[in-house]
Amino acid sequence: MNMLKKIVAPIIIALILAINLFLGFSRLGIYSAVDEPYWTYGRTSKFWNAVKNYKWKSTSVNDKPGITVAILSGFGLLKYDPMQYKYLRDEQKTDEQLGHIRAINFYFRLPIFLFCTMMLLVFYFFLKKLFGNTIALFGFILISFSPIIFGVSLIINPDSLLWIFLPLSLLSYFVFKKEEKKSYLILSGFFMGLALLTKYVANILYIFFFMLPFLEYIFSEEKPPLQKYLKKSFINYLIIVGVSVAIFFVFYPATWVNFNVLLKGTFLSQAFKTTWPLFVGVFAFIVFDIFALKNKVMQFILNFFSRYRHYFVQIVSAIFLFVIIFAILDTYLGMKPFDFVSILSSPKGIGASNIFNSYVGAILADTYSLIFGICPLALIALIFALYKNLRRKATYNLEACIILYFSIFILFYYFASSVNNVAATVRYQITLYPLALIISAIGLSQIISLEKIRKYVSRILAIIIVFTISLIGIFSIRPFYFAFASPLLPQKYLLNYKDMGDGSYETARYLNSLPDARSIVIWSDKGAVCAEFVGKCVIGYSKKDLKSYHFDYVIASSGRKSKTFKLAPGVDSIIDLKEAYLTENYIKKVIIGGREENYVKIVPANMLYK
Repeated sequence: MNMLKKIVAPIIIALILAINLFLGFSRLGIYSAVDEPYWTYGRTSKFWNAVKNYKWKSTSVNDKPGITVAILSGFGLLKYDPMQYKYLRDEQKTDEQLGHIRAINFYFRLPIFLFCTMMLLVFYFFLKKLFGNTIALFGFILISFSPIIFGVSLIINPDSLLWIFLPLSLLSYFVFKKEEKKSYLILSGFFMGLALLTKYVANILYIFFFMLPFLEYIFSEEKPPLQKYLKKSFINYLIIVGVSVAIFFVFYPATWVNFNVLLKGTFLSQAFKTTWPLFVGVFAFIVFDIFALKNKVMQFILNFFSRYRHYFVQIVSAIFLFVIIFAILDTYLGMKPFDFVSILSSPKGIGASNIFNSYVGAILADTYSLIFGICPLALIALIFALYKNLRRKATYNLEACIILYFSIFILFYYFASSVNNVAATVRYQITLYPLALIISAIGLSQIISLEKIRKYVSRILAIIIVFTISLIGIFSIRPFYFAFASPLLPQKYLLNYKDMGDGSYETARYLNSLPDARSIVIWSDKGAVCAEFVGKCVIGYSKKDLKSYHFDYVIASSGRKSKTFKLAPGVDSIIDLKEAYLTENYIKKVIIGGREENYVKIVPANMLYK
């Protein structure tokens, strides 16, 4: 154990950080992403210009609100003013101008990437505090070498930071409960505040932190007096909420002049639109019970669940296992009865004619995005951990409780997304991946503790095996990290139907190599190709634009196929854009992540004109 702590752990940690830096630095400048220009050439500069000129109201640059993104990426402004290059995305570019675009990408992404890399150490610190070295190292390896988590860390986007702040808020809280040090409770509120500043979905923590004390009471071995316990828990809850609101207020200048911005970013967020009435109702009932009924109702409910808590654990574990197994079976049976492809291709429009298709289908599609977004080893360990909790009937240690709490959080997140008519694509649920991988880390520790495994595999050997498998996994998908899909997913399916631009740089690089590339005119279904292409690039489905140019090539990507098929009929009298996705007559096809169905194609435009 001393060797693991003093030698193996530092070496593994140093190697992982070095490998992440090596892989990341080689991608920061040349990766071309969608949506990023909104930040690079707009929101980040707008935020800092507003701060510079004391225009506090103008610091509200996005409804996410994405303040942490603007703050961190803003360090790039020390090197470049990107606004003078904004117009170049769709226009012809010189080699010098293209060099400036890549330099802007590098310097604006660099602070976010370095921050994400260094915050991995905080994950390890909290996991070590909770579980010790073995689980901490397993978790550190799985999170650090998760291709999807690594891939999103290279992009200027709120999701690049949300996966850090939200899980760390939870982990810090659990460290507080274990060590009873108020500093960790305050730290939990601090991370929660940063999560709220990053993306409004972090408001789900308000509900979850409210629920946790009741769950903890149920699974405590020695029951404290309920009145005293609830009072103490309520004070702790107010500290977390108070600190989170204070952080939100301090770092978001727009709240200084408009209190509504503070309310909409915290308690009145659109994320609460459908669940807020239920939350308020439960909260009001508990307050009424405490003051009017002297905890009689809550005492009865909590005693009931305490008496039958093993059934509660079994039900939660069984539900999570069921949705995992059903999502796998549905996938292998050809997406029947639920078509995850159609659900995830239009994640913000999942409303259906009946509740079954809408809610159940969305939750299963969400699970599909999670289980095929982690490596097979992590999935096996996740299932094992859930299965062990399902079979557990004795006392519940910290590991069992964390598995339960994270399982509830993940399922609750899926439920909240579905009732808001949103399917949680890979990016929309990026914050759940660390939680699932922590469950996997606990599962790995449980597996190597089995007598049959322990005889042949030491803890150090197990850590080296997990490190090696994870390392092979992240290198095998290089450089399309965010396009990762588990080898268990059938080849004909994709995982991320709303990609972030993978393959765009490679496509533009090929176009730039063609003779007289600057005179070439292309239509592209995503602007990430345009940013790297030196010729004229047109995006969108405007008839006016399509009539104004005679295109040499059409760029068609699998990630924008659904969108084009919806909008192309309005312009198919000019050029048959749909055919670009169907034809095999192309001059170049960039295959992403080794999956033929995940591509960016360069199709000669002359064959598409009517």
